[in-house]
Order: sequence, then structure tokens, then C-alpha cells
Amino acid sequence: MYPLDGGRWGPTVRIGHLRDELSALVELDVVDGYRGARRRRLVRYAVSGRLRGLDGIYVESSTFLPAEADVAFLGLARALGIPVLTYVRDAYQLFGEEYPAASLRQRVGRAAYRPILTALTAVSTRIAVPTRGLAEAVLRDRSASAVLLPPGSPPPVEVPRAGDAGRLLFVGDARLPAHGADRLIAAVSCARERGAQIGLDLVTRAGQEPPGARPGWLRLHRAEGPAIHALLGDVLATVIPRPRSPYNDLALPIKLFDYLSYGRPLLVTDCREQAALVTAAGAGLVVGDSIEEIATGIEVLARATPGELDRWSAAATRAARAASWRHRAERIVELLVSR
Repeated sequence: MYPLDGGRWGPTVRIGHLRDELSALVELDVVDGYRGARRRRLVRYAVSGRLRGLDGIYVESSTFLPAEADVAFLGLARALGIPVLTYVRDAYQLFGEEYPAASLRQRVGRAAYRPILTALTAVSTRIAVPTRGLAEAVLRDRSASAVLLPPGSPPPVEVPRAGDAGRLLFVGDARLPAHGADRLIAAVSCARERGAQIGLDLVTRAGQEPPGARPGWLRLHRAEGPAIHALLGDVLATVIPRPRSPYNDLALPIKLFDYLSYGRPLLVTDCREQAALVTAAGAGLVVGDSIEEIATGIEVLARATPGELDRWSAAATRAARAASWRHRAERIVELLVSR
């Protein structure tokens, strides 16, 4: 439900990785695009007769609502006996306190989300979600039937850490309070006032910059993929400073898996799912979500020995390999053909 070849950004990066890995395993047809283009492509695909040659359909839903053409196409596939696995990656529309609907379009989308999701579920053989908590929010009493399919990780990159590395890395929208960049900036300032020699790199898209004045130790970057890798030499650790909330507790940030591939220690707040993953991997520190607690975690990282940093980094790399996109693609194929 995204155009995959219009430039890599956010969701299209991970879906692009998944498409590449699926292509290495099976013969793959891809129908993509936003609603208008996707409608036309689905109609052309349906009338071409190629549906009858399919062994399965994997659907990557977007944060936007599915179109009626999506539901009709998948309903036709089910009528032909083709299994459909639909991946629901988030459900922020169900959490109005954290993600208020400011525009008419957003309000309409919020009101229609549950009915449209019900229709999408009805034409799917199975629903996949990244976490059990999200399954409970989306599917309610049918959550036990959901398939857990956490995000995948890109291949680890090998960028040596500079001996004087002293910067933290945050990638994402720095405007949204739910992402926590504002408290991260305040925490870095607090840690510096207490003597920590630390800086902060924010990688954001245009229009996602933090408001207010920017101190000299904060650097903004427009970067993705290899351009982010070029920053890693000076990076001490990566950070996900999200505040605890009902949604953040059940969400598993996709960028967490990108961070694992960078081979740097992670500093994450104690939102349930991300904290459990980092703790199980032994890939860094879990701290409370207050500015003071984040600042204390930053100070621990700033004082860490090279050996401690190396152990966290090695654990992150191992976790990235275990969560590779290849493993994710293999699981999708397994789910579609094991019927």
C-alpha cells in the first residue's frame, strides 16, 4: 500500500528489503502504490488471469486505510482458494489521546479504521502483527489467532567506532512528543551540565525538525541508508526515548531493528516491547522515560569502558543477524504454503 520505487523512506525501506528477500525465494509479483494507482493496478492484475497462478498473497498494510479495491481484490483471491496473509504494522488510530485527529481527513480515517480493518480481516486467511499487544488492540477477542511477525533487520554494517566517539544517534520525527526527541534533547543537556561529554545527531526528514533553538552540540542531518552509516564512526550509542503510554507499550519501533544493524549499544526507555527485546539481546540499557532517568542512562554510556561498549555492540550485531529480513521472508513463505 505504498509506492516502492519513488525513493526509499520510512516504511518503503523495510518493505523494499522484504521484497528483495522474497524475490530470492519465490517468483514474486508486486502490486504497489497509493490508492488511485493501486486501484488501477489491482484491476489490471485481476483481469489478466494471473490470480489463478498464485500460491499465496502477502499484504503490507499502510497507516492509511485500505481502499475498497483492496478488499474486493483479496475477496476474489479468497474465492479462488488463494491464501492471504495480511500484516498490520500499527494501529495508532485507536489511540486518540496520543495521536489526536487534527484534520477532517484524520477524523474520518479514525472513525472508519475499525470497520475497514474488520473487512480486511474478513478477506484474509491470517493476520500478522509485530507484537501480541498490538494483536489484542486490533483483533480483541480473536487476538490469539494472530501470527507474530516482528520487523526484520538489515544486514549489520561494519563501521569501527572512533576512539573519541561521543555522540548519540536518533532517527525519526523529532516533532512528535510520542517519539520522545524533546525529552532526549533535554536529557542530553542535563547530562552535559553534569559533565558528560556527549553530543546528539538527529536524522529527520524535512519538516520533522525539533522546534526551538538548537545548541551547538545538536546536529541535524538529512540522511538514509549509507548516509546514516557514514555518521556511525562518531556514534557512541543509538537512542529510542519514547515515553511510556498504552500505544508505545505495545508498539515495536521498526527503527529499533535498524539500530541493531548499526552495531552500537542501544539506550531505550522502558516501553514494554522494546525494553523486552533490548534486554533479551543484551544490546544496551533500558531506562525510565523521565528526562532525569534518560540523562542518567546517557551518563552511564559516557562512562562505559571500551570493553563494555564492545560487548553491547556485539550483542546488537548478533540480534540483527537473528532478525534478518531473510528470516522474515522465509517465515512469510512458510505461513502461506503450510495449509
